[in-house]
Amino acid sequence: MFTLFNFNLGNVGLMRFAGVILLCLAAVTVACTLTNERVVTVVVSPVAQPPEVTAAQQLCFYLGRIYPGTRFRIQEKLTGKGSEILLGTPASMPERGEYVAEGELGGNEESFVVKAVKKEGRELGIIVGNSPRALIYAVYKLLQRLGCGFYLSYETLPQTTEKAFSFDQWDLADEPLVGERIVFNWHNFLSGCSSWNLPEWQSWIAQGAKMGFNAVMVHAYGNNPMFSFTHNGQTKPAGFLTTTSRGRDWSTEHVNDVRRIFGGKGIFDSPVFGSNAAQVPADKRVEAASELMRQVFDFTGLYGMRVCFALDVDTRSANPQNIIMTLPQSARFRIKFQDNDFFLANPDSPEGFAYYRAQINALLNLYPGINRLVAWFRRPNTTPWLTLEEKDFPQSWRAEYQAGLNLDTRGGKSPATAGLFAVSKIVGAFRRALDRVGREDVELAIGTWGLDRPWFKAADPFFPKNVSFIGLDYSTEFETEVVQQNIEAVSAERKIIPVVWAHHDDRAYIGRPYTPYADFASLLQASGSAGFGIIHWTTRPLDIYFKSLADQVWRRTADQPLQRTVDEIAGRSFGAGLRDSMGKYLYRWVTDAPQFGRETTERFIDRPLEQQADTVISKCRERLKLLERIDESPMEPEALSRLRYFKLMERFFIEFYRCQQALERSESFYKEGDISSARAEIRKTNPEEVLELYARLSSLGEGITRGEKGLLVSMNLRWLPYFTAQRQVLRLEPLRFNFKPTQHEPLAQYRGKKTYYFDSGQSIWMCLGEEETGAKAFSALPRKESADSVYEEICLTGIESPEPVSLVFKSFASGNLAPGLYNVHLLFAEPEVNAAGQRVFDVFLKGTEDNSRGAKPLLTERVDIFQRTGARNKVFTLTRPVRIDQGRLELELRPVRGKTLICGIVIEPAGL
Repeated sequence: MFTLFNFNLGNVGLMRFAGVILLCLAAVTVACTLTNERVVTVVVSPVAQPPEVTAAQQLCFYLGRIYPGTRFRIQEKLTGKGSEILLGTPASMPERGEYVAEGELGGNEESFVVKAVKKEGRELGIIVGNSPRALIYAVYKLLQRLGCGFYLSYETLPQTTEKAFSFDQWDLADEPLVGERIVFNWHNFLSGCSSWNLPEWQSWIAQGAKMGFNAVMVHAYGNNPMFSFTHNGQTKPAGFLTTTSRGRDWSTEHVNDVRRIFGGKGIFDSPVFGSNAAQVPADKRVEAASELMRQVFDFTGLYGMRVCFALDVDTRSANPQNIIMTLPQSARFRIKFQDNDFFLANPDSPEGFAYYRAQINALLNLYPGINRLVAWFRRPNTTPWLTLEEKDFPQSWRAEYQAGLNLDTRGGKSPATAGLFAVSKIVGAFRRALDRVGREDVELAIGTWGLDRPWFKAADPFFPKNVSFIGLDYSTEFETEVVQQNIEAVSAERKIIPVVWAHHDDRAYIGRPYTPYADFASLLQASGSAGFGIIHWTTRPLDIYFKSLADQVWRRTADQPLQRTVDEIAGRSFGAGLRDSMGKYLYRWVTDAPQFGRETTERFIDRPLEQQADTVISKCRERLKLLERIDESPMEPEALSRLRYFKLMERFFIEFYRCQQALERSESFYKEGDISSARAEIRKTNPEEVLELYARLSSLGEGITRGEKGLLVSMNLRWLPYFTAQRQVLRLEPLRFNFKPTQHEPLAQYRGKKTYYFDSGQSIWMCLGEEETGAKAFSALPRKESADSVYEEICLTGIESPEPVSLVFKSFASGNLAPGLYNVHLLFAEPEVNAAGQRVFDVFLKGTEDNSRGAKPLLTERVDIFQRTGARNKVFTLTRPVRIDQGRLELELRPVRGKTLICGIVIEPAGL
């Protein structure tokens, strides 16, 4: 897929950049005139804005692909020769009045007209928009009329033609029906923008503009390193962007090497998956993250896209106590939050206002291109600001709060009313701070989850009418009467922007997207919504959802039926001859295919799928039959690859549900004590092959995306281990634990806690470090590119302690082990001492309650690693049989001389 201007603008101004591009293209013009090639000139004003230059350049590029026998060039004036195209706005192209009648463009800032006119016996192409951004839409909608397809994750071109260029079909005028059209990707998961590098960000921006969106939105949790600030000599603590080795937001689990996970071979080229900005040294993480986002926001200017920045204001990490405690007592107030004292800065006090002003100054210094700042907060009773009650307020707020309640009896009180009033104080401080630095142009908004709750009405009395309200359609109920009435209640005097979900991180993350809302433009207009946004994380396969809603809010395609949208996508993606058959399939797929998976908890599947599995599998097979009827022989390679992508996707659905159904049945049988049936069910599963299948299907079409790579990691670490755990409790697989350093992030939201090690044979080990064991973890042994054995790999790390260490081992999912005899292999390697007698400790193992011996562990062995091996860094394995009948194994290490040490433990069912 082609992406325009894939480089960093640095500090070059966009206007200066536009001039540079025109000069470069002028050079191309000279080269063309020295040949006999057919040439078409695109005329762009020397004072054109960057989006105008982008529109012209993209027009030349795509027309050149459609008409390979013609060269398209850009210059500043009409030549009077050959075919020429005038492209500009009323400001940059005053002569457009000769070709576009007064009033033909209308009053919409983003409306445009495309037409062909006769002048002096030749045809001119005219592309006029009311704004530079309107020209972007004019060009891409014209190209779509000529056969191109522009989607979130890919694009298509029509078959090239040897015919001469003509102005056939150059009769197009359009305008958006709503002013706000936002693409919103949310930082947190490896499968979302947290793992993107600049090219992925640029592609997202460009594809959004090509589909008709006019703004991008990002969100920063309080721990996100892309924003920090310093005040009173203290700096706000920052966390980490998520990778497979650092960063823990929303149950992100870690792994030693993504190349070793199932499906990882050939997909990943280094051990760690994450953005480049996330893999810099820890002390450079803020600088790297903010530099990446600065380049991202700079790039939006080429397409005229606005930037909405959502900043958490209510969470613990968004209210750094190290800074707030530097404020005088008169500028902060104490509350009880989760049974602890917590302090909040009072925006109405001079020193409190200075605290918020410092945030605004830092934010705009980093990202001067921000057009809208959104104060983001949570649901009631979940964060310090949203737990506030009137009794918690500074005395000076209380009369104002009561007066606000009396302003509008429609709202009444809600559980969040007091918190909403308090957030209005923060927003007021932001407004004053913005105005003081001359940024009156930056709009303010508030945002949170839920359109089905009446928070719009509760908040309305407290915020100025020029503050927009942005609500996430968390329950996916935008079309319901309740949601429509909630918006309509306040939309007459305020911008309300609902954000709908393309997929859902809490219940419908993988599979098809949601079915696009029907009559979407009518729903927006009936409720008085100022527009809409779409929240998402992955890109493929969400294309139908984005394309449908984007098209529905333009006048020419208002409320376009879904069937027509998928027919057009089918014809362009698979070939005109398959428009009907693939259109039928895509409609069934986007309305009927499964949606499953959760990205926010430690279990990818946290809701039972067993009861629906048979129905899902049956429907998958029905859709697969539609695909298998298609004759592949005449298909172009790209179209064929897309077809096979959907075929493998259906097979992936079938195998995923089959495995998950068997796992859930096995777990149920185990709980009932039916071990035999539980084993029979778990033996039916092959989740490792399912993951390999997902990697293969994701490599088809346009190739695997960063989102699909992130999902492959997620399923390896948050789905596969539960099969391993079930096998472990049923004595079908050993338990493997590797002692090594693990990374944790206290600032992370619902932080992940587990770390896995995939050895060279792809067996999975649970990693235990200092946080998990209380003993110091080390990685001091010399690293090797490849170890001679798996145990050598494991013994490159370990834990040690001068104090006794007691550990308990169950399955990876903390399930009790089935009773029986186990062979316990304890793995050691000496990293430091070079003589016997310097490190000596006792090992105790216990797997059963023995009344004759009491509850004490049984002494297994006295260990002197060096004495056993005669050398440092050499593996020593101590194996002992242990009967386990209490569901767990207990291990205790007691120092005799020096520190205890252990590198790994394998608990293997006897006879396995």
